[in-house]
Amino acid sequence: MIPVAASEELDRSIPIPLYYQVSQILYKEIETGKYQPGDYIPTEMELQKRFNVSRATIRQAVADLVYQGLLERRRSKGTTVTARHYEARLSDLASFTNEMMDSGFALRTQILSFYQIVAPENIADFLEIKNSEMIYTMERLRLVDDIPVSVEKWYAPSKLFPGLDRSVFRETGLEQSTYYIFKKRYGIVVMRAVDTVSPLGVESREAKLLNVKPGTPVLLRSRITYGLDNQPLSYGVGVYLVRLNFLLEPSNTHTNNH
Repeated sequence: MIPVAASEELDRSIPIPLYYQVSQILYKEIETGKYQPGDYIPTEMELQKRFNVSRATIRQAVADLVYQGLLERRRSKGTTVTARHYEARLSDLASFTNEMMDSGFALRTQILSFYQIVAPENIADFLEIKNSEMIYTMERLRLVDDIPVSVEKWYAPSKLFPGLDRSVFRETGLEQSTYYIFKKRYGIVVMRAVDTVSPLGVESREAKLLNVKPGTPVLLRSRITYGLDNQPLSYGVGVYLVRLNFLLEPSNTHTNNH
């Protein structure tokens, strides 16, 4: 198992991408308060000099943190630590899957990747596990009536869901839902979730998947789901081409599927 860089120095001897090591260092500095909400982070040139890497590496590292909702690009001004977040504890926990199906839309899910990795530091923090533990990571594209509406990244501790793989999920129906799989296959019920939502302009890779122009306004939503004893079951983050109140309104269904 390969550790992720935890110091301010990059370790060029390990097979972990430099952009990812840079993003982890910046993440730690944001989490520890070196950069406060609203603060500008150093410019691309300053970060290039600090880490002795290419401009492309810095751009990818910053884009990774923008996708996670930690940074926000301001055109012609720079990049700041995100201050605009909305946190909601969902008492009536419903899923994207159920919302769409109950509304009469045809929801379809394309799994873009699914594999196991050693938990990166920031994901381990969300899941409240050790950095050395294994997790599942999945990226998926959600389509409503065959129109792409969201790109999601999802993470869960491997120890909670032994034997889970992409073949368990289906492209349509309830078995595209992680919550449904939790309950049906493992007897685990999601008890609550905490959502964080913020607006941003979509990055180029996600824009291509969603068939929109880079910079198109989207909602970035992250969600930590919890089971019994307040144990985190999964962490997900995604960009959505949907209206804000759709994500924030309490659902009138109690079905726990995601």
